[in-house]
Amino acid sequence: MKTISITGSVRENLGKTGAKEARNNDQVPCVMYGGGKQIHFTVDQKSFDKIIYTADVYNVILNIDGTEYSSLLKDAQFHPVTDKPVHADFLYLEDGKPVTVSLPIALTGSSAGVKNGGKLRTPMRKLKVKGELSNMPENIEIDITTLRIGQSIKVGSLPTEGLEYLDPASNVIVAVKTARGAVQDDEEEEEAAAEAEAEA
Repeated sequence: MKTISITGSVRENLGKTGAKEARNNDQVPCVMYGGGKQIHFTVDQKSFDKIIYTADVYNVILNIDGTEYSSLLKDAQFHPVTDKPVHADFLYLEDGKPVTVSLPIALTGSSAGVKNGGKLRTPMRKLKVKGELSNMPENIEIDITTLRIGQSIKVGSLPTEGLEYLDPASNVIVAVKTARGAVQDDEEEEEAAAEAEAEA
């Protein structure tokens, strides 16, 4: 998993007036919870750009008044007009304790079915997984090179590699559907016929 460092300062005034004052100074009121900790702090607004306007998931190293905490951004609220962050929640990551995150899916290779005119469908963009931080990759990489027309890859067919997938095993991640003008080679026709017979 990617790592990024952010510096913050403990909030002294936890009321609405203090939060408003922080926002007026381009600071975002935040709270970190978990592991028996609950720390209220502020972070410079610009520090959020790399972690909220991206599909990537980061291990956020929070440096709050000189003390570092490993954390995940769990939620962020935005201003309805300016779309700037106005509040954020972080989860403290304890060593050796599993964490649940939604990781982006990265497709690799060129599908044989798409080369023959099939249409690639990607109904899922992220996968919810559970595991220790040390086993957490930047994304879930899926090779679609051998994927032919009529075939799909489901959650249940993915290797675990120290991760537990929390989405239903039957969920289709990527599939190649037939399209006008698509051409199936002999092997694809045999596989499609076998799949159709099995489904019947």
